[in-house]
Amino acid sequence: MKRVVVCGFGFMGQTHAANIFHHPDLELAAVADARPKAEIKPVKGNIATAVLDWARLENIPFHASLSEALGQCSADAVLIASPTAFHAPLALEAIAHGKHVFVEKPLCFTMEEAASIRAALAGKDIVFQVGHCVRHMREYQMLAEAVRSGEHGRLKFLKLLRMTGIPNWGAWKNQPLSPFSTAETLFDLTIHDIDFALSLAGEPDETTLRTLPGAETLFQSVWQYRTGPVVQIEGGFANPSSVPFRAGFTAVFERAVMEYDSRLGHKVVLSAEAGSSAIDAETERSCYYDELAEFSAAMENGSPVRCGAEDAVRTVRRCCQLKSLLAER
Repeated sequence: MKRVVVCGFGFMGQTHAANIFHHPDLELAAVADARPKAEIKPVKGNIATAVLDWARLENIPFHASLSEALGQCSADAVLIASPTAFHAPLALEAIAHGKHVFVEKPLCFTMEEAASIRAALAGKDIVFQVGHCVRHMREYQMLAEAVRSGEHGRLKFLKLLRMTGIPNWGAWKNQPLSPFSTAETLFDLTIHDIDFALSLAGEPDETTLRTLPGAETLFQSVWQYRTGPVVQIEGGFANPSSVPFRAGFTAVFERAVMEYDSRLGHKVVLSAEAGSSAIDAETERSCYYDELAEFSAAMENGSPVRCGAEDAVRTVRRCCQLKSLLAER
């Protein structure tokens, strides 16, 4: 049984706490949040994640800081779900205490912060995982398996889409949104597809990026590979906040097309010469549970995690590169 301190108790902190309660090998040791326990309320995000049994929090200690939590309770790991600006300092503090670390995406905002985390991890036997949950979604796993197996021929074109209304919950309420604000759509939402594309195809040879006319928080980026597919990534935040969440992909292979649209449920449509079929990709457990299960197994037996520090740093580097393209416009 591994004891976990959850740092930051907003939408994702509550999601992870619910999954810790459901996992047989994890225990919620404490919560660290600057707000008093009495002021913390359930937070609803843009998608359904997990249902937290608030009655089970009654005997869980709440602390005003991670330092206080680590000083007053025993823990094996720290799960960081605070606003992104605090990810790097909290991760460094957890590493300094010798704790295993799970950090919500993105790892951080800058390459300087990323470098400091890499340096702190050097030579230490610490499990470090970043919550790029799309890698754990069955729909995207099916796409990755098709690319790697070559069963439909070479992947020629991949479009990844992810958009939702401008967030109006938690810390988002007080943050201005623009391509250059600390609440960057690149780092918060589009990063899911950026990370997945990197895991699938690696670094592109050429890149273009633009904001969509009249909607500066919506992006379109095209990645060109000399010996690989063309990848098009679109998405971001749209006005008003009531715009429903949507994600999906269109993958064009030499002999088939694979499509997924979250608005249609957990169905992946495969169209080939023989016709089209809808494949049910729904699973009993959520991607958020599965990524924590992977973290737990890594702590227990040293098994690998799907997105560790190096992959997360690569994704941050790519987001910084895309941000610089925006700044040049």
